[in-house]
Amino acid sequence: MSEHGAVGGITTYNPHLGNRLGIADAPAVIGTVIDGRHVHVTFADARQRTYSAQWLRHCCWCPECGNPADGIRFTTVASIPPDIAPAHAGACNGDLVLTWPDGHCSTYGSDWLAANAYDDEARQRRADWQPTTWRAELADDFPTVDWADASDGGAGQLHAYRLLASYGIVRIDNLGGDPACTEQLANLVGPIHETTVYGRIYDVRAEPVAKLGAKTGMAQAPHIDDAFYYSPPGIDIFHCLVNTDVGGMSTYVDGFAIAESLRAAEPDAFEALTTLPVTHVRRHPGEINLRSRSPVIRLDEFGRLSGIRYFDRALGPLDVPPSDVDRLYDAIRAYSNRMLSPEFTAAIRVEPGQGVLIDNHRVMHGRTEFDPASGRHIRLCHVPRDEFHGRLRELSLRLDPWRHDQHLPQGS
Repeated sequence: MSEHGAVGGITTYNPHLGNRLGIADAPAVIGTVIDGRHVHVTFADARQRTYSAQWLRHCCWCPECGNPADGIRFTTVASIPPDIAPAHAGACNGDLVLTWPDGHCSTYGSDWLAANAYDDEARQRRADWQPTTWRAELADDFPTVDWADASDGGAGQLHAYRLLASYGIVRIDNLGGDPACTEQLANLVGPIHETTVYGRIYDVRAEPVAKLGAKTGMAQAPHIDDAFYYSPPGIDIFHCLVNTDVGGMSTYVDGFAIAESLRAAEPDAFEALTTLPVTHVRRHPGEINLRSRSPVIRLDEFGRLSGIRYFDRALGPLDVPPSDVDRLYDAIRAYSNRMLSPEFTAAIRVEPGQGVLIDNHRVMHGRTEFDPASGRHIRLCHVPRDEFHGRLRELSLRLDPWRHDQHLPQGS
């Protein structure tokens, strides 16, 4: 054990909350029964839940045991006997109170117990989040929030966050044309992530000598940014400063919609894209040589879509068993044909002063051709999606607490 032995001997950034979330309408604990290495708990709404004694002892977040929220922790799995059981259990002022054989006392708020329960009903509640998939029709009713609402720190911001989580994309109106607004928009969802390829903030406009295709007037097929990184950028931040009236349309494709279409219509292709890795590469000689190997479609433990990783112009040589090469190419072609189809492509003209937030692990973006002399100018940066999801959870905990802990797709 640490020489401190308790959080009380350490000055911490976080206020000590213990096993409480602060949810006012949580049903109180009204009854408890110790059953060997388990504790049965009855709540005021008539629900009965069972908790493992090991789980309860490990999850004690009192000042003596510490709290994983700030990483100051003294009680760990290794320090708990596998056969531990409480000596006494009781309900006190709506809380569960346990006394352990060594005399340690643990108190669990009813809101914390209900939110973290792991019975089938509770696990289903956390796992019931579903994305809203879309095709070309999104252009007719594009998810949009005014900047004043998105940045209000309350219900408007939560609405913007949830649109981004649900659709994988949201347009922000009335952001403004000042280049400084790019960083303000990024800071809405998290800190800017700097990369070797793009730097911190990337000005997308045509240049006489282009390092990347984005800095030309050529059309760009929909793609995921930087699929060649082990961890591709999370949230793309686009801010339009100048656009053209001819060409330069922004195109968006929902990779989740393509994946579900493949799952239903071409299960062999879906199986190949979820199990076999493709290689993405990017090299700037003398500077950096990047490559990743990962399936195009990533699934979570429930078989739900978790992330998409596809950038056709960055695909490297396939590195799979000989018997899988042709079927993987066939599967990639099936995916790409949908990606390029007007049926799946939502095209809009992003106007100066507007911003667009995109989940880069799901929604592919591109553009139509434009005149390089038009002055079209888009600013681009990236924010880790972990940061966005973390802010979404924290704001949800304050405004809509029973939905704050839903399992969100962790990406590609």
